[in-house]
Amino acid sequence: MAEEPKKEESIVKKENSVRIFLIVGLVLTLVAAVSGWFLGAWVNREMVTTSNSSKEPSVVKTSEYLVAADSHVVILPPILTNIAMPENAWIRMEVSLIIKPNENIEATLTADISNDFLAFLRQVTIDQVRGPSGLMNLRADLLDRARVRSGNKVSNILISSLVVEQ
Repeated sequence: MAEEPKKEESIVKKENSVRIFLIVGLVLTLVAAVSGWFLGAWVNREMVTTSNSSKEPSVVKTSEYLVAADSHVVILPPILTNIAMPENAWIRMEVSLIIKPNENIEATLTADISNDFLAFLRQVTIDQVRGPSGLMNLRADLLDRARVRSGNKVSNILISSLVVEQ
């Protein structure tokens, strides 16, 4: 007979623990839902204020470089050539030059810059253009060549496509 009250007490404790577990789960669910709603409202408010402030762009950001609104872009013809190593690999690249404001560049000068790029790409190995750092180094080298050839009229270059096939 002493065992029956213990069973009843354990059943009551189990029912109470299940109720407590359900109440705690419900409270945590409500806290998570309210927190998510406030976070969504806060992010939406941040997105609205940023989109309204960017309606008057006098400067357009291109990665880490700035392109002035009054500069212009010269699109070079695609460059297709073999590269130095391996011998059966080739590279195809489309590049645009961003010319500084109030500067003009002649067609012969753009052809010379394109030929410089072609000569440089013939000396490149596939390991030099592999990965993000290789692309950054290639871009920096081409920008240096364009600035030297144009007499510092080129402010930036944009590589719109780059294909290397081995």
